[in-house]
Amino acid sequence: MKKLYFYCFCICLLSSQAHARQITDSEILLGKEQQLHSEILNETQVLNLYLPKSFSEASDDHQYPVILLLEDEFFHLVTGIVQHLSSVNRMPESIVVSLKNGPVVPKLYTNKSDFWPEEWKQLPFGKSPDDFVKSLEKELFPYLKKHYRANDYRIVIGFSGTSIFALHALAKEPDLFNAHIAIAAGDILGMGYEEGKSLIDVFEQNLIENPDFKNKLYVTSAASDVEDAPMIGQNLMELQRRLSKHKSEEFQFISKIYPNENHYDVALPALGEAFNLIFPKEKWSADYREMSAEKGKALANIDSFYAELSAYYGFSILPMAERWNSIYSLRWVGLDLLKQERIKEAIIVLERRAHYRPNSIAALTDLSKAYERSGHKDK
Repeated sequence: MKKLYFYCFCICLLSSQAHARQITDSEILLGKEQQLHSEILNETQVLNLYLPKSFSEASDDHQYPVILLLEDEFFHLVTGIVQHLSSVNRMPESIVVSLKNGPVVPKLYTNKSDFWPEEWKQLPFGKSPDDFVKSLEKELFPYLKKHYRANDYRIVIGFSGTSIFALHALAKEPDLFNAHIAIAAGDILGMGYEEGKSLIDVFEQNLIENPDFKNKLYVTSAASDVEDAPMIGQNLMELQRRLSKHKSEEFQFISKIYPNENHYDVALPALGEAFNLIFPKEKWSADYREMSAEKGKALANIDSFYAELSAYYGFSILPMAERWNSIYSLRWVGLDLLKQERIKEAIIVLERRAHYRPNSIAALTDLSKAYERSGHKDK
């Protein structure tokens, strides 16, 4: 009997260790650390890289936006939000890259900011970010395109000090990113490249000169920061006041004091709001059931929805082949059409699903069932 207990104990122990290994492997897959040597910067950039969960299964048709995270500390927070929102069809599947070395930020005038020491006329750190920008354009982004099917749609996210680069990019490199997120950054809005001239001045002037400018901007600071440094709130309200007249379908922004939050605590609620600004629910909510209701038009209606979405964002956005626990996917539509005896339509949808997931046993199995129902057992 004692031997039996011992064997049971060993089996349980081995089982728990195997489970622990599975969890560890899963966590490792979430963030893959890589090194990329930069000839331009003459240094090795250390990257944390997150790829969409379906990356290895998806066809080459799938290409992904890049989210450049300037503060590595928030890597798991950002990737968790991106993974969730993309899995429920609220944003595209995306690549997240964080820079463990951090960005190069310009040396700004503080313009008497009450958030920084009074004696600091300029920030004591920073230098020209031109080579850093060139490294992104000539090295990092091409590397991601070559190895990970990245497309040209890019979002930059900065927190506190690193948001200096996110805002600098909007001011001086407005075509480098399609959206800019700057969190805990209200103090930086009042700073500038020249004494007495703020980044807000530069943003407004750029919009005056380029009224068709297409971009998204999200800037916020926590209410607790505003209590300690009132100029932060003034800057955020000033940005809101001066850029509001330039708002359009092409250029949208949010500038706000986030209530009931502290400096870094604001990251979680702010990121959800920022992604909703860039990928609003009303644009992304696709009702596959409604689109497949019209006989003979199931896939055509779904394709039409995503063609319109792709035209707006400027890159190819594809229907969801699979979606956990949801009817809003090609898998569900295809199987539902089979139940309705709309066999030809079902085959068209399930063929597309199999094309998007060419190595998926489940996708091929469902397609084979549809072929069998249609009498094409050879297929």
